[in-house]
Amino acid sequence: MKTRKTVREWIKAFNEGKFDIKDTDIQIEAGWFDWFCSDKSLMNRLKKMGNIIKDIKNDFILDNYYVWFKNNCPCNAPLYDDFRFEPLNENKREFLYFGVQCDHPFGRDCRYEIFTARNNYETEFKCNSKKEVLNFINKIGQELQMEITK
Repeated sequence: MKTRKTVREWIKAFNEGKFDIKDTDIQIEAGWFDWFCSDKSLMNRLKKMGNIIKDIKNDFILDNYYVWFKNNCPCNAPLYDDFRFEPLNENKREFLYFGVQCDHPFGRDCRYEIFTARNNYETEFKCNSKKEVLNFINKIGQELQMEITK
């Protein structure tokens, strides 16, 4: 990723269609960091995750984080994607970082799993819907903001 856009800036670019190009450089600019899938599939994978991210409403997340994407390759299972929220203030990473795994292939009972730095990078929340993911992200934004302002 060449520049770190805030989540708010990323959403604006996503909504304007700036990442709707199968060009690898554009997808890297969108935030792809690591992948095992074909370069040509990055755009569609991004669109699926972006349709969740674009509905985040928490100002703390929107203005203090950037988002990046990873396509994971487990040894004995199909590929799956995740998106990760990293604080712009790198000194706060060990508490503020979190990510959302999408359609993890290991027979999990939930479609999404959210892992957090505050929970030792373990799964903190599981759910099956976009609405539940967004509710958690908006809630964790409030909680993390309160924690760092104490």
